[in-house]
Amino acid sequence: MLALAQPPGPRISMPSLGYVFDDNSKAIRQISGVPGAASLDSAVAAGTSLDSGFVHSRARIAIANAKDGGVTLVRWTGTPQATALGSALSRVNLAAFSRSGDSAAISDGTTLEVWSGLTGSPAQAATFNPDGGVTAVAINDSGLVAAGNGSGAVMLLGDNARVLAGGGSWTGLAFLPNGNDLLAMDSAAQSLTLIQDVQNTAVSSVVLSVSQKPGALAVSSDGSEAALGLADSVTVVNLAGGAATSIACSCQTARFDLLEGNLVARIIDGQTGSQFLLDADSAQPRIGSLPELNLGVAQ
Repeated sequence: MLALAQPPGPRISMPSLGYVFDDNSKAIRQISGVPGAASLDSAVAAGTSLDSGFVHSRARIAIANAKDGGVTLVRWTGTPQATALGSALSRVNLAAFSRSGDSAAISDGTTLEVWSGLTGSPAQAATFNPDGGVTAVAINDSGLVAAGNGSGAVMLLGDNARVLAGGGSWTGLAFLPNGNDLLAMDSAAQSLTLIQDVQNTAVSSVVLSVSQKPGALAVSSDGSEAALGLADSVTVVNLAGGAATSIACSCQTARFDLLEGNLVARIIDGQTGSQFLLDADSAQPRIGSLPELNLGVAQ
């Protein structure tokens, strides 16, 4: 009998949780799988050697420090492409993206630059030099920028700069989805503060006090929850009622990188460099390991 060729069967692909910059491989990498069973997978072909970077996973863009110097914008919504930014910063140590990913505030710890048009034609929109340097930064979709400075203040930057809060050591800032309210984390007072209506009344209230100095901060997509990285755990707090859940992880969270989901994030341990995955969307918030799957190049 003549054997007939069979059509190829359907391909089964792994679900994706998004993208992060992996310091071990010095590449932007996809996280494949689902919370509880996820791994660092293939690398984005950036076309240039990178040393470190900050990724907006949903917009598929990154601002990175190139290995040979300079600041690079990487985009991979289609064919990956890298564009050198005309930044005066020798190295980006802090970065915050707007929720859409079209704008970012970047800093070397002394100077802060605002960039717009990241998903189209990138352009530098503003430059600031806050007193005492920059310790934390946040930006909303309107391009409004807040920064914590070395003088202990949270500043709303712009033509009419103003102090939103003072007397603290601000290690994390994040705008809520409405773009008007700001969360500010104070490691000196060991507290999380909500500053409402930053352009007008700027009324502050403490949402949560903790027993350790907080290091990193992330806000859920719907603005209902926040995650705080502490010395050996992560605390997830409901911003409306203040109810908090502590998750032991034996990790000192240096940074959260938000992924797909409401509050799912990659955690970087500031002491060991190990990577974990926070899943605050499950009925019981949990933290799991994030092993490497391979070092292939994404197509």
